[in-house]
Amino acid sequence: MDTGASLLRCEALASRIDGILLADPDLARLWRMEAALLEAAASVGLEGERISTSGMVLRLTGALAIEEEARSTEMALRLLSIMKRPGDIFGSPVETIRRIEAGASPIGQERDKSDRLEDSELALVVREGEAWGDVPILAGLRASASYALRSRRDSPAAERLIFMAVEGAARHLRGMSSIRTEAAEDDTDVRASLMTSAEAGWIVTPSSAMTRNGLRIWSPLSGIGSFLEALPRALSQEVGHLGTLRHELARLYGVAAQARGRSRLADLAALLRQQPVVNSAMVCDRLGVSRRTALALIGEMVGAGCLVNVTSRRVARFWALPSLGSRMKTLPTRPARGDVPRAAGPVRPVALEETSKPGRLEKHFDERRLARVFEDLDAAMAGLDAVIRKKAEENRE
Repeated sequence: MDTGASLLRCEALASRIDGILLADPDLARLWRMEAALLEAAASVGLEGERISTSGMVLRLTGALAIEEEARSTEMALRLLSIMKRPGDIFGSPVETIRRIEAGASPIGQERDKSDRLEDSELALVVREGEAWGDVPILAGLRASASYALRSRRDSPAAERLIFMAVEGAARHLRGMSSIRTEAAEDDTDVRASLMTSAEAGWIVTPSSAMTRNGLRIWSPLSGIGSFLEALPRALSQEVGHLGTLRHELARLYGVAAQARGRSRLADLAALLRQQPVVNSAMVCDRLGVSRRTALALIGEMVGAGCLVNVTSRRVARFWALPSLGSRMKTLPTRPARGDVPRAAGPVRPVALEETSKPGRLEKHFDERRLARVFEDLDAAMAGLDAVIRKKAEENRE
């Protein structure tokens, strides 16, 4: 399948998911909460760090003994905060990307401000994506590729966040999604990111797509074909998973309907529809009940099949909806063969080293190279109108 056909297939699947979510806000909120958790864990995993979704939950208990894993989990939580509320990247491109860069920075490593892109370059990155807003996945790819080349692959994690922010914004801009998100008020409290509601418009989660069915390396410059090969299967699986989530919601609605008297089960069910991971402290805080009552309510939810314990211990426990609990598995922890290993400092691929230098847009950035990167996609897109017209004629016949 050529690039244009693969892209068209991905857009069709993503639009189908978007349509289902727009028709059911509760389902949309729950799906994005789960998808963001998995994407944050997968994104840190692609950076060569040891991380799992359950590890992010454990971080909140303060019981992680391994410093390296605690640092990785803190980074995942920062990414999670941005994914849930990416901000208005088309309206405020510089502020949004600066926030993304800060969130994607490895814990304990300070970015050299003299080696970062100028504001004018960030505006051009977003403009590259906005110009292709009619095809949200392509818009995200072009923006992330522009950033990757200009930054010399300084932060693949930031590239993926830019992809998600642009893809979601493009869906809103073209009327495919009614969701327009603002940035979170405070990104410094990483513990709060787990409880923040997911208010975003994205559909595609690139890290999850690249790791779900065999590890592939993310590269919007040279790996577009690999990405578009992995994405349809991941999106098809998400279409099926929406049915599982609907079943989860139906069980929550059923438990709420059966609550009698002064029972707070209905309130807990409403909380779980917005927050699929909880502990007793969260329940106490949100419902205003004692810890004993909170544990009793959680126990009833476990008995009804609405919650499972994801920490496998008797203290500092967290519970999640079964659909999320079953997906909390360890993600790839090392780069695939042929990948460039992560070093203590920024990794700068040799192929791009002499091409550009942040902070010197006009003199050192080779716009021709970026144009060459997009030649295959442009050629493929040129034929999409013909494909669509041919299909429409066949349907009329």
